[in-house]
Amino acid sequence: MLSRLARLSLRKSLPLLLGLFAVVFTLLLTTLYLPRAIDRELHAWRSHTDQLLALLQNTLSDHLRHGRLAELETALSEFAGLQGIRWAMVTDPQLRVLATTRLGLVPRHLGVAAEQLKALMASGRPAWLEHAGRRYLAILPLDRKLQGNTGNGETLLVDLDFNPLLDRTRFEAWLYLGQTLVLLLLLGLLLNRLYHRLITRRLARIDRAARRFAADHDQRPRPATVEGHDEIGQLAGTFNRMMSQLHERQQALQNSERLMRELFDSSPVGMLVVSCSLCIEQANPAAAVLFGCAPADLPGKRPRDRLLKGESLRRLLRTPANTPVELTGLCQGRELPLEVTWTPFVRDGSRHYLLLLRDISERLQAEQRLRFLAHFDPLTNLANRHYLVQRLEQLLATRTPLSLLFLDIDHFKRINDTLGHEVGDHLLVEIARRLTRLVPDQVLVARSGGDEFLLLLARRAAEQARELAETLLRDFKTPLQVGQYECFLTPSIGIANCDGQGDATDLLKQADLALYAAKDAGRNRLAVYSHPLGEAAEHRLQLEHELRRALDLREFTLHYQAQVDDQGRPQVMEALLRWHSPTRGLVLPGEFIPVLEESGMIIEATRWVFREACRQARRWAGQGHALRIAVNLSPLDFRQADLAGSLLAILEEERPPTGSLELEITETALLDAGDDVQQTLARLKAAGMPLLLDDFGTGHASLAYLQQFPFDGIKIDRQFVAGLPESEHSVALVRGILTMARHLGLHVVAEGVSNERQAAFLRLNGCPSLQGYHYCRPQPAEDLERIWIRESSSSLQPWGH
Repeated sequence: MLSRLARLSLRKSLPLLLGLFAVVFTLLLTTLYLPRAIDRELHAWRSHTDQLLALLQNTLSDHLRHGRLAELETALSEFAGLQGIRWAMVTDPQLRVLATTRLGLVPRHLGVAAEQLKALMASGRPAWLEHAGRRYLAILPLDRKLQGNTGNGETLLVDLDFNPLLDRTRFEAWLYLGQTLVLLLLLGLLLNRLYHRLITRRLARIDRAARRFAADHDQRPRPATVEGHDEIGQLAGTFNRMMSQLHERQQALQNSERLMRELFDSSPVGMLVVSCSLCIEQANPAAAVLFGCAPADLPGKRPRDRLLKGESLRRLLRTPANTPVELTGLCQGRELPLEVTWTPFVRDGSRHYLLLLRDISERLQAEQRLRFLAHFDPLTNLANRHYLVQRLEQLLATRTPLSLLFLDIDHFKRINDTLGHEVGDHLLVEIARRLTRLVPDQVLVARSGGDEFLLLLARRAAEQARELAETLLRDFKTPLQVGQYECFLTPSIGIANCDGQGDATDLLKQADLALYAAKDAGRNRLAVYSHPLGEAAEHRLQLEHELRRALDLREFTLHYQAQVDDQGRPQVMEALLRWHSPTRGLVLPGEFIPVLEESGMIIEATRWVFREACRQARRWAGQGHALRIAVNLSPLDFRQADLAGSLLAILEEERPPTGSLELEITETALLDAGDDVQQTLARLKAAGMPLLLDDFGTGHASLAYLQQFPFDGIKIDRQFVAGLPESEHSVALVRGILTMARHLGLHVVAEGVSNERQAAFLRLNGCPSLQGYHYCRPQPAEDLERIWIRESSSSLQPWGH
């Protein structure tokens, strides 16, 4: 077919091709498009009608349920007015008309057998009956409650006629076909004319394109629109590519120049183009802003006209290229720090220089701020610890005698917790002002951090440092006013003196040790460092090291002290930790227990004690001794993540007899106790371990703790027992505690019983358990077992009998 068309002329082949295309298009449209369009239209209208019928069904059902017949007639009338609806009626199961849109219309005259119609209505399901070409009878039950049954509800009958709609669809399809054929005809005529003038017009277009490009090189070339792959088409393509390449090269050059000009003008960095004779040829607006003038004022002048020193530019050019040099410029009579960099380049065969100028005022201010922050405290503007250490090292390097005061505000954390950190910060500022006002000139005041301050006194005697510390202590008795708050503060001050020997770290350490000595002595006082303080610190550090090793090497042991009943029979053995050091021998608990608590090692030690107590209880139970073992818990034990979980895990592993252990908790452990402590004690008590409040009566809220926590008993502190029975005060307190305990159902243990008079008084007043040297000193388990075997008795005689 194509070969035959190629034999014809272009004027004949084009109309023939268009005619064939029109015939094929018409056949496809009538055989494929038209039936599908009619089916789509029918389906769309039927779906639309279904939706309308569903809405009408709901409305009519509601009217029927409420007996609104007038509204039923109105709804049917409005529905019948829609396109494609011939009529609509509502009938009962006996085909009696309840409402209709056409008078005289009877269901038996619808062209459908009455039996068939009743059967469809009785099914309770919607149905469509095609009773004529594209005409349908829609049957919809109105009572939804009866759907799906053989129902007795009313029914909506609707006569639908889709023929007008489908006729309109056919008309629109044929109209679309006619319009398309007309367009094809017009297109054929147009293409025929184009083919008629193909050769001449193609050549003329190439000529016009060449003339336009030659006339205006800046405009984007419009290519010669010549189709085809013959010689004329190839010529047009080659010519178009040539014009495009020439234009792109020219545009690239112009864009490069424009980009450089825009970058030069919009750069935030000042730029000057300087000739080899050191005259400014070009300046951008940023450079003009730096020098406080208009850009047009700079060309033709020399940079030295705007720099302080006439030789500054030559000095700049003697430095390596692209090396920043700091110079000083002038901006409206004021000096301006500049960072200048020069780069050589060649323009029009001559050497030029590009000068980059940056205003470094902000950078210098930032550097100054960083230097300030590196040496000063931003809150109080005092020197910081780093600066003080530097100054201290300088003085020590010149062997200058000096004194260092380390000042700490007592209980400052309470202010932050109660009044907030903002008030705390204002208070620190006021403290800094007071210190600055009170100290003599040449005394360096620094903030070490938090509420700690350092005062460095150079070339001052130790007596002067002490006098200054005493002055500070007196002056701080006056409260500080911060907003509406009047704050009473007390400082603790540590003093370290130096004759110019040593180093800064040692001196700071000495002042720190003196400060802690002042705090240990009761706060609001001063302490001067002495060699005993240093030796005590070294001793404590060595002791801490040995204690860590003792935990690893299991150098600890347990001694047991009995708690006896009124007949002297032991009921409970209190486990007491002892340390047999290879170098120190037997170390007293008062020496190493505080170190264990301060270092946090007490947590590991408590776990070891509890485990050993479990094992000992199991051994004694096997020997026939039904004794409970009391284990003391440290306040630090309650700070671990899961104290109850740790102890219960040890119980599960060691499996001592049930009820063979009890726990003693000091009041200190309950200070600031939260829900976690309450839950911990509840879990331990639920595990079958009685809880006793140790050192009862020595704290501030012992009675409140008895009400708040589930204690089973209390231990009367030894300081109340020591005065019995001579001290009336002790007698009254002990009797009151015993009376209260009986009413509360609490077990009572009196500790520190050292003689028979004390024991007799306690037994006479009904104290159930006694403990002290009068009955038994703390002893290893092996020694107790030997005594039990020797005496073959379960009672203990008073000590020394």
